[in-house]
Amino acid sequence: MHILITIAAFIVTLGILVTIHEYGHYWVARRCGIKVLTFSVGFGKPLLTWQRGDTQWQIAMIPLGGYVKMLDEREAPVSDAERSVAFNNQHPLKKMGVVAAGPLANLLLAIVLTAGVYAYGVQTIKPVLGLVSADSVAARAGLQAGNEVLTVDGEPVSSWDAFFLEMLGTIGQDTAMLEVASGSGARRVVTLPLDSLGKSAFGPGMLGLLGMSPYPLTLTVGDIAPGQPADRAGLKVGDRLLALDGKPLSDWTQIPRALAAGQGKKVDLLVARQSQQFTLHVQPTLVTQGDVRIGKIGVGPAVDEARWQAQRFTEQYGAVDAIGVAVHKLWAQTRITFLAFGHMFTGRAPLDQISGPLTIAKFAGDSASLGLVAFIQFLSVISLSLAVLNLLPVPVLDGGHLMYHTAELLTGRPVPARIEEIGQRVGLALLLGLMALALFNDFHRFLPG
Repeated sequence: MHILITIAAFIVTLGILVTIHEYGHYWVARRCGIKVLTFSVGFGKPLLTWQRGDTQWQIAMIPLGGYVKMLDEREAPVSDAERSVAFNNQHPLKKMGVVAAGPLANLLLAIVLTAGVYAYGVQTIKPVLGLVSADSVAARAGLQAGNEVLTVDGEPVSSWDAFFLEMLGTIGQDTAMLEVASGSGARRVVTLPLDSLGKSAFGPGMLGLLGMSPYPLTLTVGDIAPGQPADRAGLKVGDRLLALDGKPLSDWTQIPRALAAGQGKKVDLLVARQSQQFTLHVQPTLVTQGDVRIGKIGVGPAVDEARWQAQRFTEQYGAVDAIGVAVHKLWAQTRITFLAFGHMFTGRAPLDQISGPLTIAKFAGDSASLGLVAFIQFLSVISLSLAVLNLLPVPVLDGGHLMYHTAELLTGRPVPARIEEIGQRVGLALLLGLMALALFNDFHRFLPG
């Protein structure tokens, strides 16, 4: 069932984003008096066509994109009567408007969707540190469980997602300044070192690397995998873990760290069950994670439900405020996207952050399974990403064409056909290389082995 939801959500996502993007080009072209010959959602053989005025509208076989074909003397002969409505004969500003309209349509869609979600109300969690790992960067900086993050480098944060987004924007800095409030309301500023992050910073685990988590994990066993070492040793749900190999435990994250360092060595767990205390001897199973082998015992923590429920809230704004929140959020995402591109280009961020259609399809299916609001949030993120990608100054993308038309505006003459042809070849090679990398990353993520 989930695979069907994934396929359907992927098709709907592409259909909406491509249609909006191409309609942006079409709408501005028509208002500039340019004749549009074809509006296509998809590439390849048309599956469905219909005529509307001068334009043939069609849905084609390959759904990974679309195009708007305009009358253009560079592509086919044009009669004298129609030369004034050919794209190549327009003023450079008109050409720039037509080219920019596609990405701007995706940007506008992202703003509308995000504002709509915040006007409706988003279930989220407060930027409260549910857990600060012992001896972590965050702990050494003075952060404690229960602290609420108010600002990051002066930027206010209203939710854990906003906190994560602002922290991504600090990557590359030596430190981040966090204003936090304790449970009593006392405020203070904490300087958080970032030099230990390295390439793994770009990703959902960034805050975890610093030792921060929103989940108020306890030392009580909440889950045991059947047949795994903890189960075979006699550990039960509800047991409280007091010490590992004689060392007292203060938070759950000490357990996986000790197992990873032990590399499969048998461990002794001091356990409290009701009024009894006893020691269990557990032989971890060695598993491979990345390039290293670590010990696993098949046990998970219970969450402090009272604290967790206290952290959850509905983030909701009036219509006008929701637009402001959406613009701020999308600007932050755009800034981080360009920051990520810059770090990947200089080798400071891993290239496996680039995702392809399989990853998009997976997230489309996952978000659709969570409900309409989650799917709309996903659609907004992808629409913004499509806008940003298309505005990159790479020939064959809209940003590359904007570059050509800007040069025409400044010099008073079109870019020579030979230079444009070379640029198209270079741009196509770059785009194909990017697609190949994205597909490689997709297969590496989802295929076994």
